[in-house]
Formats: sequence, C-alpha cells, structure tokens
Amino acid sequence: MMLLPVFLAVLLAPASAEPWQVHAAECQRRKAAGEHAEAGDACRQAFEAVPEGPQSFDQRSLLAFSAVRLYKKAHKASNDVAPLCSAAALLRTFEAQLAILPPNERPGDRAGVADALREIEPRIAGMCTEGSADDLVAIGRSDGKPRTDPPASPAQAVVVQPARPATTSTTDRLTPSGEHRPLRIAGWTTLGVGLTLGGGAIAMLVKGATMDMQVDSLNATYPAGTMIPQAEAQRFHDFTRQGERANDLALGLGVPALALFISGVTLLGIDTHQRRTDRRFAVHPGPAGLRLTMEF
Repeated sequence: MMLLPVFLAVLLAPASAEPWQVHAAECQRRKAAGEHAEAGDACRQAFEAVPEGPQSFDQRSLLAFSAVRLYKKAHKASNDVAPLCSAAALLRTFEAQLAILPPNERPGDRAGVADALREIEPRIAGMCTEGSADDLVAIGRSDGKPRTDPPASPAQAVVVQPARPATTSTTDRLTPSGEHRPLRIAGWTTLGVGLTLGGGAIAMLVKGATMDMQVDSLNATYPAGTMIPQAEAQRFHDFTRQGERANDLALGLGVPALALFISGVTLLGIDTHQRRTDRRFAVHPGPAGLRLTMEF
C-alpha cells in the first residue's frame, strides 16, 4: 500500500514536472525497496534541485533529514562509512543555507543540523575522502571500505585461581545448605540489573517504532512531489530525531543488559553446580574483579 502513492506520482506526473519532484519520488521508491543508500542519494538530489520559493526551506528540511536518516540506516546495515560521509556533507550544505537566513528563523532546523553533525562527525573523523563542498556525490564514495572494529564487549572476566589449601575458617566457606553463598547473591544481583536494563532497551525500541510509524504516516499524508507546510515538516523532523535517539538508547542499554544477563546466569549456574557436587568455593575481591577460589 505504501508503494501506490509513489507509483501514481511517477506515472501521473505531467511532462513539465520539476526535477526535484522526480528525485523525491525515486527516493520514496528506493526506500520502499530497502535500498537505503540509493534512497538517500535520491533525496539528496531532490534537496539540491528544490527551486527558490516561499516553501523552499520546508521542502529542503524534509528532504535533508530524510536523506540523513536513510544514510544512517545504510551505515548500520553495511558498516560502511561512505553513507555517513554523504550525510555530513549534506548537513554542512544545509547548515550554510540556514546561515543566510535571519538568526531567529528556523531554530528547529538549526538545532537538528547541529545535533546530527555532533553525532556523525566524531565517527567519520579522517575517514572521508576530500572533495568539493558542492560535490556531495563524490564525498565518502571511495572504492575501498574502511575497516571498522566492533565495539569492545563490556562483559567482565572472572579469574579462576588454581586449587590451594583452605586458609579460611569454616564459617567463611560456602556450605551446601546455602547459609553463606556470595555467588548466588552476586548472580541474582547481576541478573536483576541485566533484566532492568533489558526492559529499558525494549521500552526504547517500542518508542523508536512508534516514532517511525508517525514518520511513515506523515510520508503517506504528503506523497512525493507535494508541498508540506512548515509545521508538518517540523513535526516530521521532531519525530525523526526522537526515533533515532530512542533507537540509540535501546542499543546502548541492550549491549550491557545482554552481558550482565549472561554473567548472572553463569554465576547462578556455577552456584547450582557447586551445590550438586558438594564442592567448596570462596569469593574474594581482586584487582580484575571477582576472584573465584575452588576447594575440594
């Protein structure tokens, strides 16, 4: 159903349709096909082709932030820095256009551009090919893909010391009856924190999906090639920023949540195994975290 307005806009467009409308329709078609990088390029071309007029900045705002959003999706899918380079170049161009306006005009667009550049520029520092500020196609489109290292896992290591004669008193040992079980306490605590962070990550994912639905609803209300009022364009921009922030928070909470969940389950599994085999464990603080001493 989402493709129907796009095809109608292309098939029924008059022969004198402006170039930016053709590019905008191509952007929607590519987006519906899941071709995020190509859709971003088409939205960027539509942005560049918007003619001067009373609603020029409304259209440019919508197209610029749509292109940036698509470029970020393309980067997440391929881990290629080229889409982020194109997004940064487009944002700088829009920033230069906004600088010509009086300082009190379009504060939302100015803040959105600044936020997006503050997020993207540290991730592409020194990784984009040099080029003209007006040549947005060439920027970041090198033949080779830069190597990117995955983020380090926040999981903590547990160091297991070799067996040694017991030096602790009987009251410091872990008894099968469970009277003194630091492993069980640490396991449930770690598991509880992990589940809490996981719940927050799920909540952020739901919020991000809701914002995406709002954006798609606005796209359906104003098909490609139609002029959008400034208020609606600002709503589109706000929904987009809220959705991206929610998705980033979901990722930031989800990674440590998974690590803590695995650590908690592991500690509880060790505690259960110890009870079944009637082994003795003792937990001591160490320079690298918990030090696990095993006694037979």
